[in-house]
Amino acid sequence: MSTTATQNKVDATTKKAKAPAVPAGALTNLGPKADPFDTSDPFENARGTPSIEAAVVKTDKIHIRLQQRNGRKTLTTIQGLPDKFDPKKLLKAMKKEFACNGTVVSSADSDEEDAPAPAAKANDFGKVLQLQGDQRIKSKEFLIASGIVPEKEAKERIVVHGY
Repeated sequence: MSTTATQNKVDATTKKAKAPAVPAGALTNLGPKADPFDTSDPFENARGTPSIEAAVVKTDKIHIRLQQRNGRKTLTTIQGLPDKFDPKKLLKAMKKEFACNGTVVSSADSDEEDAPAPAAKANDFGKVLQLQGDQRIKSKEFLIASGIVPEKEAKERIVVHGY
């Protein structure tokens, strides 16, 4: 038993061999384009593909969404209304029809003021109507009944999110 225990012990007097040092300019496992001072754009091939934000902004669709507030409280937001309609007059008629309160908010006054986007990515969604409660179906029917959106085009132009 004593002979096997002495064979398993490590001799402290012998020195370990160190790994060979890599020359200063040889970065072997980083690949050919790993130069930290390289100014070429690695995503230049993806420039031609449109982004999701650009697709949403450039369409003439009206988006009706429901946003959750505190507990059971909700907000219905309507964005993408044509500029030829006065948002304050529309909101006044909707508030009277739906028996709820509401406000007109411009997209520049949204919650992203704390973290402003670069000037190239600033998306302007125009005036956004906010109504208290879940008024998604009522607001879609109101837009069709008031003639803002023709009934034939309503299916393509009005997008109700959450249903």
